[in-house]
Amino acid sequence: MKYQELIVLIPCHSLEDFPTELGEEAAASLLNGFSILWHPQLLASSGTIPKWQRSDDTLPIGPDHLIVVPTPCDEWVPTTWVERARREGAVVISGESDRETMLHQALSPLELEQAVDSDLVADFLALGTIHLQIELLTRHMRNFSHIEEVHLKKEALAAAQAAVAHDMEATRKHLKHCFEMLLECRERFYPVDCFLIDLCLVNPDFAGSELQELSQQSVPVNLLASGSEWRTIADANSDLIESLKEGVKKDRVELLGGELEELPSPLMSLDATLWQFESGRAVFQELFGTMPTTWARKRFGIGCHLPQILDRYGYRGALHVVIDDGIYPDEEQTKLRWEGCDGTAIDAFSRIPLAADSASSFLRFAIRMSESMDYDHTAAVALARWPKLRSPWMNDLRRAQEYAPVLGKFTTFTDFFSTSDSPGRLSDFRASGYFTLDLIQSVAREQENPISRWTQYWTRWRKFENLDWCQQISQLLTKGLNSLPQVSALEAPIESAHPEAAPEAIQAANEALDAAKQNVSEEMKRLFTSQGKSGAGLLIVNPASFARKSLIRWVNGVPGESESIIEKQIQNDSASATVKLPPCGFVWLSASNDNTETQPGKTPMAEGLILRNEQFEVHLSDVTGGVAAVRTYRRSPNRLSQQIAYRFPHERSVVTGEGEDREILKTYYSNMVLRDSKVISAGPLIGEIETSGELLDPQTQESIAAFTQRTRVVRGRPNVDIRFKLNLHKVPDGDPWTNYLACRFAWMHSSASLTASMQQGAHAADKLRIEAPHYLEIADDDYRTTILTPGLPFHRMTGDRMLDTLLVTQGETCRDFEFSIAIDQKFPMKSAVDAFQEPIVIPVDSCPPQGEQQGWLFHIGAPNVLLTRILPHRSDETTNSFIIRLLETEGRPKSFPLRCFQTPAKATQVDFLGKSIHTLKVHDDEVHVEIAPYEICDIELTF
Repeated sequence: MKYQELIVLIPCHSLEDFPTELGEEAAASLLNGFSILWHPQLLASSGTIPKWQRSDDTLPIGPDHLIVVPTPCDEWVPTTWVERARREGAVVISGESDRETMLHQALSPLELEQAVDSDLVADFLALGTIHLQIELLTRHMRNFSHIEEVHLKKEALAAAQAAVAHDMEATRKHLKHCFEMLLECRERFYPVDCFLIDLCLVNPDFAGSELQELSQQSVPVNLLASGSEWRTIADANSDLIESLKEGVKKDRVELLGGELEELPSPLMSLDATLWQFESGRAVFQELFGTMPTTWARKRFGIGCHLPQILDRYGYRGALHVVIDDGIYPDEEQTKLRWEGCDGTAIDAFSRIPLAADSASSFLRFAIRMSESMDYDHTAAVALARWPKLRSPWMNDLRRAQEYAPVLGKFTTFTDFFSTSDSPGRLSDFRASGYFTLDLIQSVAREQENPISRWTQYWTRWRKFENLDWCQQISQLLTKGLNSLPQVSALEAPIESAHPEAAPEAIQAANEALDAAKQNVSEEMKRLFTSQGKSGAGLLIVNPASFARKSLIRWVNGVPGESESIIEKQIQNDSASATVKLPPCGFVWLSASNDNTETQPGKTPMAEGLILRNEQFEVHLSDVTGGVAAVRTYRRSPNRLSQQIAYRFPHERSVVTGEGEDREILKTYYSNMVLRDSKVISAGPLIGEIETSGELLDPQTQESIAAFTQRTRVVRGRPNVDIRFKLNLHKVPDGDPWTNYLACRFAWMHSSASLTASMQQGAHAADKLRIEAPHYLEIADDDYRTTILTPGLPFHRMTGDRMLDTLLVTQGETCRDFEFSIAIDQKFPMKSAVDAFQEPIVIPVDSCPPQGEQQGWLFHIGAPNVLLTRILPHRSDETTNSFIIRLLETEGRPKSFPLRCFQTPAKATQVDFLGKSIHTLKVHDDEVHVEIAPYEICDIELTF
């Protein structure tokens, strides 16, 4: 038997309205219907090339016609037409979507004795796919098809006849001519290079023979995996790593990424992100002998802090796209200049990849490529997939590359960034435009403690920062300025105890912190008090880079007399004092045996439901027991109100009154009801009141939870400290953003601007849902009120002047919470550190030598800049030097002096690889530093 015609039906009137939104099976049936008809034995049998025809047209039926009816055409074709066509001698393929099944049905009537080489067959089918795509692309680019049908038919039939005759050289020669004709057609409307980017997502579970085969092919591929995933793969299959290493050397393979693990880094410390890069890049260097130059992630972890980090690690490009769930500014361009919050810009690819394993994606391929051709300086489409493909169209594109780059040349991201001569449009995306969806994902996975795991993480991190500072200072002062170890023994277990870590890793980190605390106490004693006279007291170490007034609980005895003590309180066998602490320094305070209790004074700091210190008054509500008002003594509005509330998933109707006074109120929230209150401390240092009560369902008056809240003010400190404990009778369930228990805050004016801590910097919070683990600042004219949290990151605006901080959602077991409200503090990140990163208090039996009761080691002359780490130098040379890491937190450029316990001979700003950025001026005992907004600034001091 020989075919006379090869026909595929289409479910539309022409290729101009070719469907682009079909389900997977329907899309596969339609695409394969076009490709299978280009099988060489079908071409050789029919002596013609395939053609398409409308399904709703008058369908001619002839004997020996091969007609493909894709499943989307079923509703267009008369119900009896298929059976009638078969009776009249036509071969009709209908109801199928699998390429192999359709080929089998098409070839069976030919009764072939010998098959054509499978590789050549795949090349012919790729020609069919490319032919369809170039026809669609031509129309989406508003052009007429310029394919020379006669010439194409001649070359395609010659290739088919050569293939049937097993003349591979002649077959490929004629196929190349066919592909070149399609390329010429594309160059009529887009005469410059366009690109295809194969983005392969690698997972240890799917890193087998397919990945090894992919790395050995000549068509470039981009592989995306984290350092820990590559380590797992290397442990299981070292031969694969060697094959990939060879592919990297020959520029067939590009490795993307660079981080050790893909964690929700926008909610974590910036130093944790840098550690992930350091550790991950070390794995890449060890396994492959090279490090990535293009950054990407499978999981959401993108933010405006990244461009400066990537630039200072030597990256040349990045993918500003989200493969996982997450919200980000999805401004699609093949190349843009992604400007970070500090002003650093890096090349970025921001077009969302197509799913290479999806038939539906290939229906949209021509649209996506035409969009890029229309709007980008250099057109490109990225296709994301796993190493093993379940569908054939991606391989069709890769096979076409061997003949001609009809739809685009496959390339790596590095080559794409380097060959594209346009710098791209500058895009400075705001921090609030990025949102991780971490809370929703955690609850959906039924993970334990989706909120408190973050407070636990930040608590561990604050302890680590304190202890690490002390360890580094001890090392510098006792063993020399070149003595810092390259690897901190404490850092690895802390970084491994991230919020998603196993319980064993978190326990190991806590044990490491406990051991380090004991060692640090002994080191600080030896460093500051071992050579002095005997005398009981407290050594208070302040690792923070700013002077502060801290509330210190006395351990042994009671406070003695000192100029550093602002106020003290001795009551009921406990003693406390507010102490002035120098920046990056220490204070030694003597102990006294005078246990005489202090009196509250003429005006008590706590009475009834009122708290006061020298700066403001706090009024507690006699209805709710929460904070009703915070007012300074100068004329000022109510700064803030606070209460605890349960939010129901659906609005509740509450009926009040009877008869004509009957009214129906709508609310989503419970009622907070005060049952009891008492004064815990009336001064002279601490004013504290405890309130207790219940949260009631406003509809049924049933108790949802019992609460006990303690509200405290301290003389000398601008903070209102709030702690409360809950006994929950009804646990939230389902969507964590609509059913939760929260601490609610309200302020006076809806015009007040809201600023939140994002990546440890102050950024405008202009979305309904906010992720900010440290603070939210409400600024209104001359007044600044800051809500400080110990690491509660999830907040929701519920109006123009109301905010919910989420405490309990499904899966949350924590019931103890704390906040602090800072009044009129200009630098909220500094206030957050002051509130929750307590100084280290060490009981000692001796005093510092020569009567020195306090001292500082570093002084930063800018309150918007924090010293976050002391690090070893990164050069291979042996020098008396170390690095201090500074962080600008307010988004303000600043020039300021930096002073050290020893004047350096030289100061250099370096990148994260240790390379010099520029030399800083050293004058007298000061280093003059210039820092950009939100910059992470590493200063190498050489002595």
